Amino acid sequence: MSRVPAFRSFPSFVVIAWCIVLFGSSACKKNEGNASQSIHNQYFQPDSILAERVAKDTFWREGETSPLPAKDKELFQGLQYFPPSAELCVLARLELSPKPDTVQMQTSDNELRTMLRSGRVFFAIGKDSCALAVYRYTGIEGKMQQGYFIPFKDATNGTDTYRPGRYVEGVPLGAASILLDFNRAYNPYCNYNEEYSCPLVPRENIVPVKIEAGEKIYFHPRQ
Repeated sequence: MSRVPAFRSFPSFVVIAWCIVLFGSSACKKNEGNASQSIHNQYFQPDSILAERVAKDTFWREGETSPLPAKDKELFQGLQYFPPSAELCVLARLELSPKPDTVQMQTSDNELRTMLRSGRVFFAIGKDSCALAVYRYTGIEGKMQQGYFIPFKDATNGTDTYRPGRYVEGVPLGAASILLDFNRAYNPYCNYNEEYSCPLVPRENIVPVKIEAGEKIYFHPRQ
């Protein structure tokens, strides 16, 4: 069983685009009264997202550390994504805990991964306000980490996206704000290769809305 940290993002392709959404309440539910709404953002740059996707395909096909098994690289036709969406790149409210909780996160190979639950983020998807817990790694990985690891499940899982859920990186923009670019949501390496060990999405990070952005499910060419 591989011990490569399958939950990490692919930093070579990450170009942060600024996209803003007004955030709502602390639970994922229908907003009443003053609904949170997305607002125009001149900094949204879909071309950079598309360029990252092309580069990622090249790495998946040719990279020495690609998660694809060697026999799959020859048949690889590229990953599938939702079109870039300004509304799904959000500026969320970040509430950090005074003292992060040490938690044991379940993984795909039935082992436990020690993580630090640092707090929660609050944001809106359309008229729905949502919240997700944010995590930091421990050990050397934690010292190298600049943002937050956010595993999540939404109403697209099992149809358009990978059933066990996806990951997104939270980029702090100050003491109380964090950028969640769901256009850059990505699948665990387990979607490409079952030999990887991947953290599973905690129950608290399941939202009953569709987040139609980022990477779709990968269908193995040999299946």
